Amino acid sequence: MPHPALSIVIPFHNVEPFLQTCLESLRAQTFSDFEVVMVDDASTDGSAIVADRFASYDSRFRVVSSEKVGVGVARNIGVQNSTGDLLAFVDADDYVPEYAYQLMTDTLASTGSDFVAGNARRFDSVSVWQSWSHRRPFVTTRMATHCSRTHILGIDRYIWNKVYRRDFWDSAGLSYPDMLYEDYPVALAAHIRARQVDVLADPVYYWRHRDGGEASITQSHWNLDNLGDRVRSAEMLFAMVDEHAPYLSDLVKSHLTATDVQVLARSIEDHPADEAGRIFDLAARYLSHIDEAILNRQGPFERLVFDLLKRRQRDALTTLTRYRAEHGTQAPLARRKDGWYAKLPSFEDAAVGAPDSVFRLAPAYMKAKAVATEAWWSGSRVEVRVNIGINTLALAPRTRFKVWLESPTGARVPVDHVTRPRAIPFGQVDRSTLELSIDPARLAGDRQWRLMIDIRNRDVRDVIQVTTSGDGRERWQGWRRIGNRWCRPGRLPGGFGITVRDLPDAWVDHATDLGDEIEIRGAFRGTPPASAELTLTGRGGSVVTHPLTIGERGDRGITPWRVTVPVEAVLEKSGLDMPMEEIVPTRVKMIRKGRTSPLPVHPDFLGSRSLMKGRAVNATRDPNGSFVLTATPDRPVVHDAWWQGEDLVLRGPDGPRLESTGAVLRTWPTPEKLLDVSLDVADRDGVFLVTVPVGRLRSTAVEHGACETTRWSLLDGRDHKPIVVARELCERVPQPAADEAAKLEFGWSDEIHLRLAPVTPSEA
Repeated sequence: MPHPALSIVIPFHNVEPFLQTCLESLRAQTFSDFEVVMVDDASTDGSAIVADRFASYDSRFRVVSSEKVGVGVARNIGVQNSTGDLLAFVDADDYVPEYAYQLMTDTLASTGSDFVAGNARRFDSVSVWQSWSHRRPFVTTRMATHCSRTHILGIDRYIWNKVYRRDFWDSAGLSYPDMLYEDYPVALAAHIRARQVDVLADPVYYWRHRDGGEASITQSHWNLDNLGDRVRSAEMLFAMVDEHAPYLSDLVKSHLTATDVQVLARSIEDHPADEAGRIFDLAARYLSHIDEAILNRQGPFERLVFDLLKRRQRDALTTLTRYRAEHGTQAPLARRKDGWYAKLPSFEDAAVGAPDSVFRLAPAYMKAKAVATEAWWSGSRVEVRVNIGINTLALAPRTRFKVWLESPTGARVPVDHVTRPRAIPFGQVDRSTLELSIDPARLAGDRQWRLMIDIRNRDVRDVIQVTTSGDGRERWQGWRRIGNRWCRPGRLPGGFGITVRDLPDAWVDHATDLGDEIEIRGAFRGTPPASAELTLTGRGGSVVTHPLTIGERGDRGITPWRVTVPVEAVLEKSGLDMPMEEIVPTRVKMIRKGRTSPLPVHPDFLGSRSLMKGRAVNATRDPNGSFVLTATPDRPVVHDAWWQGEDLVLRGPDGPRLESTGAVLRTWPTPEKLLDVSLDVADRDGVFLVTVPVGRLRSTAVEHGACETTRWSLLDGRDHKPIVVARELCERVPQPAADEAAKLEFGWSDEIHLRLAPVTPSEA
């Protein structure tokens, strides 16, 4: 009997609530030539029953039983019992999108690389978001690369987002150590020993964050044995890069030090004195591998942690941990002749004896940063809100700013601004807020204009480019026609600015729901092509082409075109059974005259929404203003919002449905405890109105021990699934006022969150 092309190894131990979903995601893969080796690591709940049931009705699934050996050894057992030419690993509480293994195996077949790795998302019961650990290594697709050339792959620390060639796995001598945090040494060794690897920006794995009940291994990092394995894993990595990849040494050690040492320090408070001594021993082992230059690059808070760990100052570390829980890592500042010092706990405390150099702010640490947080249209002008700050240094009252837009040729256009310092209580990030007003009519056409700021006071003189957060959640408003040109605020390469373009030669101006089909209409400017087509590309890489019907050229040189796309064709690419609420995009591009390019949407464009099989297919725009088709769960949609006194009112269609289910705001005061606040929902002629009482939310948060500035998720009251915002209509959502009581935020998949603003001292 021929062996399968791919072996997927899944160790499991007491994951009954999640295992069914995980295995279903594998059974739904579009790539079907695989086996799933499920290693039962002595489960005592119903996990084995779930695994046996799958094995009974799908011969590709089989169970291997084991004594309790731990996840690493269980993976080794799975490898030993596998037969495929390719090898993959999955954690039993996670989820694999249906296209993942087709995409990865096709990639390996085309490149001949030793393994392929893809991006990952995190998800919980409410939201999906980009995995922070995977953000930098997987920002760009790269074929046939290696960590010696692409150094950032040195922090790619997980093994479940990959497919390995089995002959490479065996020849490289890869296996898992008998410990926790077993995957990073294996992942890094594979990167170093490979000839070449492929890196995919598309997500191929969904990593669960358990937001209730038993925590996962990565969420249980205070356990003493867990801490010991964490240090052992790091030591294995340090030895590996020092011996085999010195070009990665600084990157890997800096990356780990920024997280692991802080975990060791914060665990001190949770252990009695005798166990605290073991933690100090672990910290000493860890820090002995780290060069002073790496430690000195950290900020004052981190350097104080290193110093207190080295000198085994348990009481001072406990005080610092409690300080962090209340204030974060920020501190008031003291100015001396030789610079600024952070007045953290133990500052100038002779009994603790921390040297003054620990608290000093290095010049490099005082680099100014500016981040655009909102941009919206007000008539024909663009309004932009920018947060500007210098790490822990509060901006002086006499700080002066000059703001301008700069073209690639160096031309400058001044920008009007007003400074609004925010009265934020100590413990929050202390920044000044600039509110800018930009007249795009002053900008020369068909180019990108970067937003620049010159900041000057007694301590800082710097010229900086305004950036964006880069987390993918910004909602910049779309194109607007100014005279004969189109303008749009948003992300530019390396920062934020205004894109100005002459009327494009093709665009989308309308989309209509026809039931089973979506009609897309647009226009060409100038001489139209003899033929053109739209390509639809799903995450799995499959492409479908739809020819355009091109009309007659009009008197003003504008030629209409149209095309119809079956809704089913979009849903086939969308992962219908995904348990999380995520937007699944289908990229749309136009091919004409041998060119392939995205399609901008007309400034007056309104999208369409088609419903089928419990999903919504949206013809809308992406954050860059280009046309896109997305598949999402069919959720209530907010089209408009406004403040009514201290209450926030949200409005959307389909009032009867939401009125029947109700709505709640949910937060998590602790990982084990959720907190719901029911909201009033009214149906007014088929339109829902949800009223959010911000004052009651704040008092409820305090009463139940939640953070004052906690983030609340807006959910329907029956299924507790997210209520979303219509992306193409988010311009109607109110921009926050300078004295905002709360702020709406939109997540990765347009889910709606409410963030309470801190109460300033004058309000308390």
